[in-house]
Amino acid sequence: MSEAVVRRSVQKKQQLVEEIKGKIEKAKLMVIFDFTGIDANAMADFRKEIRKNDAEIKVIKNTILYRACNGTELYDKIDIFKGPSAVVFAYEDVVAAAKALKEFLKENEAAKVKAGLVEGSFVSAEGIDALASLPSREELLAQLFATMMAPVTNFVRVLNAVPQKAVMVLNAIKEEKEKQG
Repeated sequence: MSEAVVRRSVQKKQQLVEEIKGKIEKAKLMVIFDFTGIDANAMADFRKEIRKNDAEIKVIKNTILYRACNGTELYDKIDIFKGPSAVVFAYEDVVAAAKALKEFLKENEAAKVKAGLVEGSFVSAEGIDALASLPSREELLAQLFATMMAPVTNFVRVLNAVPQKAVMVLNAIKEEKEKQG
């Protein structure tokens, strides 16, 4: 190989490392998983599904991924960078992306989560699984709204009960007077 070709190849790899590094910094969630046993069609379907959660999936060579992880809590965990690796980068709802990955891996039992980063902090495979078990953002917002509305709802019920009870008392008095004649 000529020196120019080697130089271009090195520049391309450095550029790729910088691109992945940018994705790591931007992502709220990054999960590295072993995609052994997953065919190309299943992976393509998962790519479409994960995009709905403002996330993406990339298959990255371990050497490139390892260099891109320099400066993160993953860098000293060299065992993560062995075997086939794909990475999920989630930019918004980390729980939704973790749930989607968990569902996808359920259908492909040979594949497994290696580790990840949540907001820049190391998370083990078990931690990613626990994250996927949390309620989604929408479910949490619905629970919060219901909790906030409960006192208002109860107050309205009390206010409605007062006139209803007054009407019932007046009806009872009216019936009593009609009996007396």
